Amino acid sequence: MRARPGRGWLRGRARETSTPGRLLLLAGLVVLATLAVGATAVATVLSQRHTAVTLADRTSPTVVDAVRARALLADADLVAAQSLLPPGSWGPPTAQFQEDIKTAGQALARAADNSTAGEADRAQIQAVNNGLLVVYQGDVYIAANANDDGTPSTPPGADNGAGAGTDASASAGSTAASVGLTGVYLVYASDLMREPTGILATVAAFQARNSANLPDEGTAPWALLGGHLAAAVALLALLVYAQVFLRHRFHRAMSLGLLGAAVVLVLLAGGLTALTLRTSHDIDRGVRETTAVACLWQAREAAAIIEQDRTFGELAPGLARGAVLPTATDIQNDQNGQDDVAVADGCGGQAGLPAAGQADGGGGGGPAAVYQARDARLGVLVGERTTTLDDALDDAIPGVGLPWAMTAGTLALLALGAYAFWPRIREYGS
Repeated sequence: MRARPGRGWLRGRARETSTPGRLLLLAGLVVLATLAVGATAVATVLSQRHTAVTLADRTSPTVVDAVRARALLADADLVAAQSLLPPGSWGPPTAQFQEDIKTAGQALARAADNSTAGEADRAQIQAVNNGLLVVYQGDVYIAANANDDGTPSTPPGADNGAGAGTDASASAGSTAASVGLTGVYLVYASDLMREPTGILATVAAFQARNSANLPDEGTAPWALLGGHLAAAVALLALLVYAQVFLRHRFHRAMSLGLLGAAVVLVLLAGGLTALTLRTSHDIDRGVRETTAVACLWQAREAAAIIEQDRTFGELAPGLARGAVLPTATDIQNDQNGQDDVAVADGCGGQAGLPAAGQADGGGGGGPAAVYQARDARLGVLVGERTTTLDDALDDAIPGVGLPWAMTAGTLALLALGAYAFWPRIREYGS
């Protein structure tokens, strides 16, 4: 009879069979941890790219287009008053009025298309563009043509061809009637533009709701990055354990595959962390520049409103004025309670506004010249900050190839892991 094997043989046999099993288990855990590292890396990059692209292509342009439209519409209202109140042109508003309205309408159309505030806000801006602005222009053109209804078509004081015996007082009364009707329709138009539920206030509320959707300071997919770093630490621990295991079982001082995988892992995790921090900083810069540009446009709007009030006060002091918008550093609060700090509270400290104020002094030529100097200075600042904003938004968007780079790093980790484990697994298989 064959002797039964002893306990020492059984222990040796169990040890031999447990080694490939442990090797396979360790290799499987390395593969799973590697896939987790790759998945979280790609998800982190995609999330930040989505945030940056949304900021650059939708939120920031919407805010800037809305506040630009406000400034252009305020300027159009000013031009209408300057054109139609004596001693204005006594004809249709100038080409500047038409250009302001046209450009503002285009800006509002873009803002409605890119809005991140929902369908209701988009429909509201479209209603402003296609409804209220049409009514406003109608009132302005009625005011322009009011002096054609049986009254002289010449400005006050001009010779209308009457003979020496013409009753001067009758002519003056006729002209006064024309001025009155023109002024009334100008006030109708201006009130539609500036009353609390009017065009400018509606666009301001729309702007505030989109400004609330600008990324908060420090925005980044921190949870995804944290998951990536946790998976990277787990994978690094597995690689270290695998090195110790292979050295103990196979008497190898160092596995080049495991060493290469550890190096690639550290570079991948460190690079992703640095990229996330830099992109978060660039997104913050894009938001700050968006606010700066918006504040400068708001300053131009406020300057136009103040100048229009001065124009009415000087040329038609008897005409009642409608409600005026708040100053450039105020935006109407949302009806739903959303607050407006995203743009309004940031205007006071924006670089460029103090410099714009310096244009108020000097020169001479009266209040109109002061306004022209201020508006020209603000226009230069708007152009400069808009260029800076465009650069900031371009810098904030991660490269389109970064997800593929993260995928390539993951494949490299898998290949290096296979290089370290597969020869040992084959030894036991053979």
